[in-house]
Amino acid sequence: MTDALDRPPRRRAVVWGWIGVAALVAVVGWFGWQSAQQAVRWKDVGFAIDGPTSAQATFDVYLYSDAGATCQVRALNERFAEVGVATVDVARADGAEQRITATVVTTEEATTAVVKYCTAAG
Repeated sequence: MTDALDRPPRRRAVVWGWIGVAALVAVVGWFGWQSAQQAVRWKDVGFAIDGPTSAQATFDVYLYSDAGATCQVRALNERFAEVGVATVDVARADGAEQRITATVVTTEEATTAVVKYCTAAG
């Protein structure tokens, strides 16, 4: 008597397994291609708290088109509530890769300052 574990996998199961792997590779490839098409990217580098009314965020901006960018920087308090926002314009004429330090005016003392988003200008 043969046990069910001793039988080789059915051909249909193998085919569906390969179809699943192919679909997974296609979805991952599509997401990778979409993220590579962004005109601007950013990376938070650090922050400094200047006191109860001001914070600074330092970040790198990478421009992948001829257009500049607009970045929104926000300061957060210890409960992760937004206590300040600043908009920073990044000129493409200053280079494709830039390190920027932005000052954010706050309504109370912040514990961090980060980039919320950057969008391509124009």
